[in-house]
Amino acid sequence: MDTEEERPGIVDDGTQAEVNALRNLLSQLGDPDAAHEASVIDDDSYIEQKAKKMAYTAALAAYDSGGTPDVAALLDQMREQASKPTQTEQNTANIDYLLMTVGGDQ
Repeated sequence: MDTEEERPGIVDDGTQAEVNALRNLLSQLGDPDAAHEASVIDDDSYIEQKAKKMAYTAALAAYDSGGTPDVAALLDQMREQASKPTQTEQNTANIDYLLMTVGGDQ
């Protein structure tokens, strides 16, 4: 039976399987932003799909740099991040608020 020392440069089979699974899951997600814009998915589904896309992408980047990410922890972090309003959403809300309070007919 060969050992890791006998096969340098070859990623262990478990890690490669995880990387392949993450790539497969990532490809299945598609574009959550486009799906949400087209009203194909609701807000909750959008947040979940966006979080998964960010977590899987971050996990793949960690594997590429030689790390071993905790995908479940990454997913929790990304859910929190994905549920926060974007800068564009904040700006739009601020403009809407100003127009409502100051009036748009000036």
